[in-house]
Amino acid sequence: MLRRMSEPVLPVDTARGDARHRDVRAQVFAVVPQRQAGLAKRAFWRLVLAVARFPAGLNLLRRLRGS
Repeated sequence: MLRRMSEPVLPVDTARGDARHRDVRAQVFAVVPQRQAGLAKRAFWRLVLAVARFPAGLNLLRRLRGS
């Protein structure tokens, strides 16, 4: 038979914050440089987003995608 614990498993005081659960994105991005997208890829996405601004363009993109 299981014994009953005298204290709750997760007291509220310990659930407020933990040093292991912090946002480390700034440190990672400082060490690992971001690669810049090539000119062709940037031009392609600029064109796609410009076409997608209009309902007819969105329909065209959907038809070209096949969905």
